[in-house]
Amino acid sequence: MHDYMKALYHRFDSPAERKEKLEQQVNKTHKQLTGQLGKQQRKLLLRLVDLEAALRDEACLHSFMSGYRLSHGIHQELLADQSPYNFEDEDERLACEKIRKEQEE
Repeated sequence: MHDYMKALYHRFDSPAERKEKLEQQVNKTHKQLTGQLGKQQRKLLLRLVDLEAALRDEACLHSFMSGYRLSHGIHQELLADQSPYNFEDEDERLACEKIRKEQEE
């Protein structure tokens, strides 16, 4: 499912002009900073940049998946003639499940 959501996300992701400008600024700043750092410091900086990019990608994908799940839930609710979603009931159900899991351990 994770791969499917990733493919959907990339299919509907539309690069914005602002995003491109920010990426250019990041690259420019990165080049300036790497010129002032030693080899070990550059490696550490590159590792940090890579980790931040991975974190950003995961956050975007998670946000997309959450929106997709929300829309799917709304769609299912509209199709089925069931009572509307109640956050308090869901929160209580999740809390009960958590307590049961803790008691089993």
